[in-house]
Amino acid sequence: MLADADATASDWDFCDLVFHASARKERRDLVALERPGSPRRPPPAVKPVMSTSLTPLTRPDLGRLRARDVPFTRVLEARRSQRRYGATPLTAHQLGEFLFRVARVRRVFATHTSRPYPSGGARYGLELYAVVAACRGVPPGIHHYDPVRHRLEGLEAPRADVETLLRFASAAAGGSVRPQVLIVIAARFRRVTSKYRAMAYALILKEVGVLLQNMYLVATAMGLAPCALGGGDPERFARLIGADFHEETSVGEFLLGSGRIRPRRSA
Repeated sequence: MLADADATASDWDFCDLVFHASARKERRDLVALERPGSPRRPPPAVKPVMSTSLTPLTRPDLGRLRARDVPFTRVLEARRSQRRYGATPLTAHQLGEFLFRVARVRRVFATHTSRPYPSGGARYGLELYAVVAACRGVPPGIHHYDPVRHRLEGLEAPRADVETLLRFASAAAGGSVRPQVLIVIAARFRRVTSKYRAMAYALILKEVGVLLQNMYLVATAMGLAPCALGGGDPERFARLIGADFHEETSVGEFLLGSGRIRPRRSA
């Protein structure tokens, strides 16, 4: 039995095993992995404005959507990754509706916010960045999404580095598509680590998962082409947004493009 247990344990990468054990519950033998001297106060619930280069976005009529949107079961059953786009690119109107439905701030409280997806302890440490290659009404480049004011904040970034992110995303999607919009999910880590310590990174990844599902369902309901990716370039991305890699960088990526067929809405 001991040999079997050793053999099973050997299937694990050491870092994965430590991550799994520490993320499920606090353990006395892992306390040494924490840094008691690290700052405990989280950054603000809403990230400060990053740029004065602003692109206002459309706010959809939620009452109309409630009455006429595609039925949930139809959306759920139609959900799939799509790597082929329509004849014309995504529009600013579509991107605005998508971001509003997926990730806007619905309400701001003293230390946290309410958004359309769940977050451990309502910490909401994720930020969205739209890396735009082709979107009618939105300039190409990297834009931070302001979820309170519902607008894009254009960031200065070398065109060559933006193109590298887009090429990497295309390769991650199997090289079959030229991205229209790459949505990068970044984490402000201390929003979560300040409370959850050893469990924090696992909670961040779970939040990425539920946000990706939100993106898939909203994109499907809108008749857009969604595709989550399995990897990115966090070092390059942190440099491009001017962040310290240990404070904020990418933890997920998602391609969004114009759809070829729009789902039938309710009568």
